[in-house]
Amino acid sequence: MELIIIIISLIAILLTYWLMKFNMKELENIANNEELNHIANKYPSNVEICKKILKKLNNQNVKIEESPESESTLYMAISNKIMIGNTHNSFTRIQTMAHEALHSIQDRKLLLFNFIYSNIYLLYFIVISVLVILKKIPNTLLFTNILLILSFIYYVIRVYLENDAMIKAEYVAKEYMEEENISTKEELNKVVEGFKMLNKDGIKGTNLSLFINILLKVIIFNVLALIF
Repeated sequence: MELIIIIISLIAILLTYWLMKFNMKELENIANNEELNHIANKYPSNVEICKKILKKLNNQNVKIEESPESESTLYMAISNKIMIGNTHNSFTRIQTMAHEALHSIQDRKLLLFNFIYSNIYLLYFIVISVLVILKKIPNTLLFTNILLILSFIYYVIRVYLENDAMIKAEYVAKEYMEEENISTKEELNKVVEGFKMLNKDGIKGTNLSLFINILLKVIIFNVLALIF
């Protein structure tokens, strides 16, 4: 049974990757576009952009910290804080600030549930993996089914939160740039077009990545069940 689950999971990964595949190198080239980055460099620091967008969203009680050594920029619901990582001076930093600011105004109960549930979900995966190695799980199919149900809940909530922020971020970033009136209309349109090109595959890539990570956990658990 474990082998069948592994094969089906691998087929599902390959099929979804084939249907939703995107060119990562092309996305990197867009993000590193020198002309667009030059336009974005006219704008204030990431902290200032973040503050102004939060003000625009009527949510100024969010703490903001910079961590240049980190590659990630994220909103932490527990501490109500936006941690700004190294954005490599890419024009995408404006949309990234909008994205995290938008997370901060999402339903707080949902954000907190996502944080707590994500950790429980990960802990469950670790525990059952250890137990199957120790041969303490007599019915791996039962625990696989539980893992799939937990994964489904995790996926639905996470995809909703990420898609909501990613789709709206483009428009919030555009409105911010228009209000700042730093760029010409032509420059602004070029940057916004860059946002659209990135989001076209970026949203698809995020959803695909979440789905693959879920199925990889299922595969790992069943591989361990086969081995031990």
